[in-house]
This record gives sequence, structure tokens and C-alpha cells, in this order.
Amino acid sequence: MTVPRGTRSARTPLALAALAALLPLPALAHTGFMLPNVFVANTERMVTLESAFTEDFFHPEIALESEDFHVIGPDGERTAFDRISGHKQVTILEAGMEGEGTYRFTSGVRRGRTGKMAMAKGEWVPVRGDDLPEGTEYVKTSQTETVSDVYVSKKGPTRAPVDVHVGRLEIHPITHPSDLYVDGPFAFEVLFDGKPLAGQELSLDRGNARYEQVKPHRALTTDADGKAELRFEAPGVYILMTRHRADAPAGAETDIRSYTTSLTFEVQS
Repeated sequence: MTVPRGTRSARTPLALAALAALLPLPALAHTGFMLPNVFVANTERMVTLESAFTEDFFHPEIALESEDFHVIGPDGERTAFDRISGHKQVTILEAGMEGEGTYRFTSGVRRGRTGKMAMAKGEWVPVRGDDLPEGTEYVKTSQTETVSDVYVSKKGPTRAPVDVHVGRLEIHPITHPSDLYVDGPFAFEVLFDGKPLAGQELSLDRGNARYEQVKPHRALTTDADGKAELRFEAPGVYILMTRHRADAPAGAETDIRSYTTSLTFEVQS
């Protein structure tokens, strides 16, 4: 059965909104992370990081691979990692930290698998393989795009790398992510294409909680200005994650993009 593929001329805002609501995200419960061996440095001259996808933070399950891994230094300039070593369940990265200030370690923009949805008999239906549902009128496509970030500060935080834009969907810290304590707030905003996302849902998890009776998971939503504020009951390493679906940029190979962005950070006592 041959049907015209996801023609851009067939796009309408309502059709794309319906598709975005139905398209599945990749590895639904899996989230990518960047985890350093130290969050606050003094004499350290190098940092080692793990990067992976997991459902159980921070125990690697699937290696996170990216062609855009990079470091943003205290001056806000981009540099490369010194070493990247890929394994099946985890990617290990090393980077020097000679100068003082904050370093941002990021997966960069990582595009993943694509999916398809068919409009058949007035409904969107997932397409598996090459078999199209009976009555298919046209097909739309989607691709995932993920960004995973973490910050490490040496002898005090600096602001420049925090304000560098990476990807379309951003968790942008207002409170410096190297200056978080149990008795203080963490204020941040969620941006998409540089604009605030009001009513955006996020999830917060604390790592190494597999032996706790109730895992420390929290859901939260941004306000009308795309901002939110967190307070913490316990110190530890946390991951904040958000997902958003939107039209793919002009010239993209698919109609829809499913965006996921995560931020790993440490809360000190």
C-alpha cells in the first residue's frame, strides 16, 4: 500500500497539535544524564564524568552517545573534552579544569530515533515498521532531541557558562547550580527558543535512593512566566528533567520534534 508520505503541505496547526500529543517519547522512562565525580573543586585539575540513560538514577543502563559532547568554560567559550570512551552501558568523559570558575559539561544537542504516525479513518495511529493501517491518508514523522547538562565549579561559581544557550528546550538556572543548599531555594526558568514556557511540567529525582521505601520523586510546573522554585528536604545529587513536543524547525527531516532536557546538580547540607 503506497501513500503520500507526511507532506509538509498537509500540515495544519490542529493536526500537528494532535500528533504531538500522541507521539511516544523514546524509552519513555529513560532519561539521559551527565554525572561528574566532583561538583565543587579546589585543587582538582581534571574531572571525570559518566553519561548514560537510566530509569534508576544514577545507575547507567544505556550509554549516552553524542556527536556534540562539549565543555563550556568559565569564560563562556566552548572547548572539547580531553577524552571520550564509549561502552555499552555508559560513556566516560574526561576534561581538564586548570582555571578557576564554573565549567558546564554537556551532551550538546543529540538527535535520536525517528517515529511515524498515520492519519487513518480520522485518527492518528502509530506506525510500526513499513505496514500502514487500513485507510491511511498520510503519514507524519517525529524525531527525538535531547540535551543533558551538569555544572562543576572550581574555587567559586561564575555565571558565563550558565547563560550560554544549548538546544531549543532549556532549563536555565537563575540561582547558580553550584550554590544550592538544603536551606535555600533553587530558582530557574524553562525556555523554548529563548522564550518562557508557561505551565511546563518537570520532574525531580534524587539519586542513590534504591533502598528507600519511597523514592524521592517530585513533579512541578512552571508559572505564567516560565519560572519555578525548588526547596530540598535532604542533601544529595538530583536530576531535573522536562519534555516538550513542537513542530520541527524548517528544513528538518521530520514534522515533529520531541525534546528532552535534563540538569544534574548537587544540593549541599
